This record gives sequence, structure tokens and C-alpha cells, in this order.
Amino acid sequence: MLQRIRDVLSSPAVRLLVYFAVVASVLVMLGLPSPWFRASLVPAGGTGAGLTDLESAFEGSAPALPSPSVMETLITAFILLLAGLALAAPVVWIYMVVMRQEGYERSFVRMLSTLPVVVAGVVQVVRGDLALAFALAGIVAAVRFRTTVKDLQNAVFAFSAIGIGLAAGSGSLLLAGALSVTVCFLAYALWKLRVGNVEPSLELAHSGVPLSEALVPGVTHRPVVIGSDAAAEPVHAADLEPLAESIDRLADFVAADALRRKKKYDMLLLAYTDRLVEAEGLISGVLEEHAKRWVKVDTIERSAPGSLALVYLVRLKKDVEVGQMILRLGCGEGEILKAVELKPIKGLRKRLT
Repeated sequence: MLQRIRDVLSSPAVRLLVYFAVVASVLVMLGLPSPWFRASLVPAGGTGAGLTDLESAFEGSAPALPSPSVMETLITAFILLLAGLALAAPVVWIYMVVMRQEGYERSFVRMLSTLPVVVAGVVQVVRGDLALAFALAGIVAAVRFRTTVKDLQNAVFAFSAIGIGLAAGSGSLLLAGALSVTVCFLAYALWKLRVGNVEPSLELAHSGVPLSEALVPGVTHRPVVIGSDAAAEPVHAADLEPLAESIDRLADFVAADALRRKKKYDMLLLAYTDRLVEAEGLISGVLEEHAKRWVKVDTIERSAPGSLALVYLVRLKKDVEVGQMILRLGCGEGEILKAVELKPIKGLRKRLT
């Protein structure tokens, strides 16, 4: 019971609730004794230039806005900038939580942390000044940003940080808080519910599929099977649910390998045998000779008594001949390896992760 309570308290959802409760309490404590700060939580709506003010600005007769004191300007600016940072911090944290398996760049996390503060500061600079707004647009147009976003999730989080900065800079702290809460819990729910993940289907369109297709769900092209077809027994609907753990393990290996810049694994190798120790020794010797990198991922028990499937991720050498490697493995009835199943993995990395 105590362990279950600890797990609940340490979950990201509970931490987010506690954090937002603390931020809300601080904002209320600041707003109660200060009417001008309480009014900044939800701006009255007349801070920017309306249609009439816009026409007046072009004619050079824009009405003069009341100038706040220097101290009030500094205090308001610092509070809005810090509020933008405080409301963007949970978005940055939940981004690291949901992206930890796929991997993320530290530079993007740092950018995500500072972006709301910069945007809030820019909004404070151009607020109510049409000339500065047009000048800023010209400066941004002159500076060309050529960085491409590799993952659409990164773009969504970046837009969220910009939105929080815009709301905080314009004084709409309640709107910035609502955006932060919505983005955090939506991203957490999508990640927790595994929305968009490829899952093993419990209903097959045909009688069965090879084991490699079951381990990489959603892929239709068939692998190359060498040796005894009886040993490479197809996987049926009843076998898929027990394979879920093996599918997740393979996906974890591929996700970790995806963080490498070069020489990623490019082939999935399944070896069917009933002589485990001898098979592992044979495969290790052949792969040491023909592969740059390789790793054993799993050992899967098949339906036939004593029958096993050894799962490997392999990156072959450039000049290796696959036929020579197959001959060295010596697949067939009466051999150490009854069958071998080969499938390229280069184009399947996104499906696995």
C-alpha cells in the first residue's frame, strides 16, 4: 500500500497538479493586496490599438496613453517575465518526460525554456506602439531562421511556449496558465495512453504471419526465411498477446540505437533452434566475422516443445555477402539452426519506436 501511494505521488500528473496549485497560490497572494496586479491577470482589453487608434496612428494623431511610473513598469515587467517562465517550466518538463524514449536535444530544451521569456519581453517592448511593432516585423523578416524541426512534437511544444510567452507578455496570466495546464495534461494523457503507437493486432487478415512481422507490427512485406519452413512456424492471433513484452523490448533496443549518429543496426535476424548454447556460440562466431555491430535482444519460446527463436539486431559489414553468412550458419533439419529469418530494419525504425 505504501509503495502504491509513493508511485501515485511520484507520477507526473500529481507533480503537475501540485506545481500548478503552488503557482496559482502565489498569483492569488500577489493579487490580493495589489489592485493593479490583480487587474493584469485578465487585461481589460483596451491596451492595444483598436481600429480607430490604428487609423489615428497612421494619420499621426494617435491618442497618448497614460505613462506608468518607472518603478511600476519595472515591477510589472519582471513579474510578467517570471510568470511566463514559471508557466512554461511544466511544459518543458513534460516534454522531457514524453520524449525520453525517442531522445531529445539539450539545445532544444534550453531554447524551450527561454523562448517564453523572450517572447514576453518582446510583447512588452512593442505593446501599444504600432511603429515598434512594424519595426520588429521588419527585423524578424531580415533574420532568416533556417533550423528545421525534425519532429512535429517539437513544433507543437515550441508553439505552446510562444503562446505562453505572448499571453504572459500581454498581461493575460490566467490565459497563459490555462494554456500551460491544457498543453501539459494533454501531452501527458496522449503519452500515457500510447496514442499513435503501433500495437500488435489481435485479429489477422490471414491465417498467420512470420514472427518478424509480429515483432514489427503494421509492416506488410514478408521477410526472407532460409532453412526449414516448419521451424519458422507462423504466428497466429492467439500468440500475439504473449509477444507484447518481446515487441516492447525490441522497440526499446531500436529506440536506444536511434540515438547513434552513425552505424545503426540495419537488419533483424531470427534464428530458430532447439539447442540454445550451441546456437548462441555458432551465431556469435559468424556475426563476429560478418557484422560491424550486433546484439542479442531476446529469446522467445515457440509453441513446439524445446523450440526457441533467438532475436538479434545486426549491422553487417559493407563488403559482406549475405549468402556466405547464411552458408556459415548452416540452416536446415538436423542442423544447430533449423531456420533463419532475415528482415531489413532501416526503414522500420519509426514503426518500432
